[in-house]
Amino acid sequence: MFRISALMLLLAVSLQAQEGKIITLTWDAVVNQSRQENLSLRIKKLQYEAQDYKLWDAYAMFLPTVRYQAVGVSNLELPTIVFMGQQFTMGTKYTFQHSLDFTLPLFTGGSRYVNIQLQKTMSKSMMEELKGKEEEVVLQSLQAYFGVMLADGIYNAAGEAVTTAEENLRQVQMFYNEGSATELDLQRAKAMYYSVLPQKESAESGRILALQNLKMMLNISAEDSVVVPDTLTIKEFMQTFDQTTLAEFRKLSLTNRAEMLMVKEQVNASRQGENMVISSALPVIALSGNLAHQAFSDDARIGPNDYSRSKALTLSVSWPLFEGGRRFINYQTARLQTEQAELMQKQTAYIISLETEQSFYKWHEAKTNLTSNEESMKQAKESLRLSHLLYSEGMSTQLDVLNAQLFYQNSKVQYLQGMYQYNVTQLQLLRSAGKLFTVWNNNER
Repeated sequence: MFRISALMLLLAVSLQAQEGKIITLTWDAVVNQSRQENLSLRIKKLQYEAQDYKLWDAYAMFLPTVRYQAVGVSNLELPTIVFMGQQFTMGTKYTFQHSLDFTLPLFTGGSRYVNIQLQKTMSKSMMEELKGKEEEVVLQSLQAYFGVMLADGIYNAAGEAVTTAEENLRQVQMFYNEGSATELDLQRAKAMYYSVLPQKESAESGRILALQNLKMMLNISAEDSVVVPDTLTIKEFMQTFDQTTLAEFRKLSLTNRAEMLMVKEQVNASRQGENMVISSALPVIALSGNLAHQAFSDDARIGPNDYSRSKALTLSVSWPLFEGGRRFINYQTARLQTEQAELMQKQTAYIISLETEQSFYKWHEAKTNLTSNEESMKQAKESLRLSHLLYSEGMSTQLDVLNAQLFYQNSKVQYLQGMYQYNVTQLQLLRSAGKLFTVWNNNER
């Protein structure tokens, strides 16, 4: 009995593990999960952390290099010299040495200081790139979030269309049995009913794919179940910027967009790269020291008293006077890279300005279309109600009912898509202006 109970318990735990967790996703949960768990964003964060170590490495160049070395030599054959007809063997069979060396560059032409400034600039650039990636990921995640609600709405609309078509078919079948409806009316009602069934199946597939897309954006396991309790409604994200003009949005985008700030730092980094090349043409002054203990013996068994100590301190100056013109070539290459970065900065400004303009007009277009779609859906719903009523009274044809039903179904789907576009275009415009972070953070960065 105990074995059976244990087996049943293990089976229940196994089935629960296979089923996965049930995760409820609200607006805040989607934003937080995307900022913390999105895989592409986590990769970008690791790249930024790696850049921090490069900055510490640049600081470490100001510290001395200390190295310990231990050497044991067994001379298999000692050198022999001949002097005045006699042979003399030089050295001993065994040599042991322990040494401590240090090197401290005193002057490197300014390359160490330039390198620190370069790494700081690269850190700033990668920080802006990380912020831009964060906004991009949040935007994509919220689009997927609204996409799930849109897919749910379309599925419900398809289900409603199936129910309406089925009720209409039942009514026409009753009228046909009574002799008040024609064979053509019955065939049209059947055709409408069977035509909406695949639409419901397609809507179900779209809903499943929308959930999978959202799970991918939030790094949620495919085995876990996701529940989105919200329904698609109109969201107002532009309250602070509702009266902002296109020119003001362009100015905001050129000032706040992470891409603009990132490419600006890249231009600074390219200019510092020129200084790095110039510093390589200056002399390098280094201080080095050596502390060594050596023992020479014909016997491998030696003690501490067999070692002799030596100390040395060296100041060296190295100045590459001519290297075949490579420094001049390197400088020209660095200068061209700076020009490329400046042109890229200008190109980025054009692209961002155009993207902001497109997002601005799409938002106004979505706002206008939403009002039209809402009114169209109301009229279509009323037309469907009247057509059913008139048909039941024998004052209209079955074709009028079918047309009204099709019109209502299409107008409802268009209204759902209009709400989706209205919500998403607001987020896209805020992203274009570099202000998407205001949706989840009211503090200016």
